[in-house]
Amino acid sequence: MQPSRSKSPSADAPSASKLKLFSEEQDKTQEALSTFTEIKKCQYAGKDLGNSNSNDFMECDCYEEFQNGINHACGENSDCINRLTLIECVNDLCGSCGNDCQNQRFQKRQYADISVFQTKKKGYGVRAERDLQAHEFIYEYIGEVIAEDDFRERMVEYDQRGFKHFYFMMLQTGEFIDATVKGSLARFCNHSCNPNAYVNKWTVGGKLRMGIFANRNIVRGEEITFDYNVDRYGAAAQPCYCEEPNCIGFMGGKTQTDAASLLPQNYADALGVRPSIEKKWIKSKKASGEKIVKGEINNINVEFVESLELTPCDSFDDVSKVMSVLLQIDDKLIAEKLLERVLLTEDQNLHYQIIKLHGYRCFTQLLSLFEDNTELQSDLLQYLETLPKTTKNGITSSQIDLKVKELSSNPQLTDLCQNLLFKWDSFETYKRISKKDVSESSRRKEDLRRIRLPPGWEIIHENGRPVYYNAQQQTKLHTPPSGTSKTFGMTSGSRHSTPSAESPAPVSVSRKRPQLDSETYEKKKLQRLEFQRKELERLKEEEVRQLKAKMQLEDLKKSELEKIIAEANRQKEIEKEEKLKKDEKDKEERRKKLQKSNGDHMLHKWNKFFAGFVPNMVKHFEKDLGHEHIKQCSRDITKILSSKELKKDPKKCPPPELSKEKKVKVKEFIKSYMEKFSKKYAHKTKKLAGS
Repeated sequence: MQPSRSKSPSADAPSASKLKLFSEEQDKTQEALSTFTEIKKCQYAGKDLGNSNSNDFMECDCYEEFQNGINHACGENSDCINRLTLIECVNDLCGSCGNDCQNQRFQKRQYADISVFQTKKKGYGVRAERDLQAHEFIYEYIGEVIAEDDFRERMVEYDQRGFKHFYFMMLQTGEFIDATVKGSLARFCNHSCNPNAYVNKWTVGGKLRMGIFANRNIVRGEEITFDYNVDRYGAAAQPCYCEEPNCIGFMGGKTQTDAASLLPQNYADALGVRPSIEKKWIKSKKASGEKIVKGEINNINVEFVESLELTPCDSFDDVSKVMSVLLQIDDKLIAEKLLERVLLTEDQNLHYQIIKLHGYRCFTQLLSLFEDNTELQSDLLQYLETLPKTTKNGITSSQIDLKVKELSSNPQLTDLCQNLLFKWDSFETYKRISKKDVSESSRRKEDLRRIRLPPGWEIIHENGRPVYYNAQQQTKLHTPPSGTSKTFGMTSGSRHSTPSAESPAPVSVSRKRPQLDSETYEKKKLQRLEFQRKELERLKEEEVRQLKAKMQLEDLKKSELEKIIAEANRQKEIEKEEKLKKDEKDKEERRKKLQKSNGDHMLHKWNKFFAGFVPNMVKHFEKDLGHEHIKQCSRDITKILSSKELKKDPKKCPPPELSKEKKVKVKEFIKSYMEKFSKKYAHKTKKLAGS
């Protein structure tokens, strides 16, 4: 299974008369739990499995909002940058939003109330035990996270063990969640061609996790379904019993492949691909008689993706979809296409949004992902230079400056890197306002939490007070800027706060300057001028001294940096060579292992095929040889025939039935084999009787 490929979510459920409700069906939850081992969280076959591309935890910039002992920060309708990019906040790591915020649904297992019931044709199914809202988190898809090699071995093993249903879901390239033996109730969610739920991938504490969410409002008693959107891994095409008007009749096999979409839903949304675009492309391919080939693992049609004419991001929502995928992406083709959308975007307000949604951290990952593509790295560096000025905090926390310094050793990128580093050196670093800073008074804390600033503005901390800062305009304000919404006692667009009982209007006070005689006045004037002259000389000398010290330090740093870069490059080359050797060795071992696994699987199929008619062909020898000898002969003949077929073509599958010509040859072989065996058996029996 893959994340669902459904239509754009709609809040409204179909009318009650059109819905099929299963509230009256017997609750089979406990019975269903006995068919597998329930686990509370995913189990990883290796410590490196399930890791997201982001090595460090990412903080949001929300503020804690306790009401009646509950922290309402990072809620469903908030501007939480983690929530917008499908990342969960983590206690004690996520800055100012406080512990136990609303963006911790996976960690706290905040599942919807569901139960399992018995369907007529689909086995077990899952139903809602209360009304669910659109986009509500329903359940996490839990199981054993395994690598691709283990996944292929388990497909063969489960097939040989006669399992009717496989519960695999792809987590990311080369990694799968297997809920067949160990999992959660989410494994019983059935497929539908018109589903009411979808699957989304979230990052939780550095690990990728799959959640099932409501695609629209779901009524109590409704079955919860999502679109499997994939040829069933390792299983033949199966009838689909969803009974929806748009049902294509089968899950898996050629029909499903042709009818299914060309991209997972989150990729399509991020690329701006509408279902009509896919349908038009599929129609044109079929009209020209060309075969539509879908990726075996990624469920991506490469030809379709490469044919797309991409457009710039045109809204904040568009930016959120692109950034949420880019932060998790490990597919170079999709990453390159999404980066193209970002590079085409020229709206400066959207540039601010890109930076806000962990943009610099995302670009650091992309510079590493495309380390073998200097041209693409060059385009990204040029784009970074066009981004508006902000505080330096995001640059240093993402470590993109260190990555750019590393890339400066490439002669083709040196100038771009140096220009970018020079630009970033002019940015100012500020301490962001924190929980402690906003706890001076409940009124100020409430005010800051409700502020929604225009693009380009940030709240920083200066001399113990909150300040509104725009790095691009190099402007600081002690009152919210024009365009601020949801502020304390302010009208949107007003620069100054309205006077209130708590802040009385300023009182004008006039003071008389004391009168001085002309001699005293001139004397004080000369003293003031002399002081100013000496102060200017002192400042100039201090400036020269600091400049010399800075130049000496820069020379020293440059020398040290050159040594560090040279050593790092040398070490990198060594590690690269070792990695190449190890990768080649691992690749060869995997190839042999997979070849053996596939060979065993194909041998099993041929054995099963010949076992269908060989016993009948040797049955008339049972009178002379006995039942046990006939059984052994059947097994031996089956193995010989299977081995011969595999030698001719290891990849060839058994036909539905033997051709007449082939049947004659098989009969001749069996007759020859049994005659030889009968002679040996008769000779052996005679010899034993004589002794």
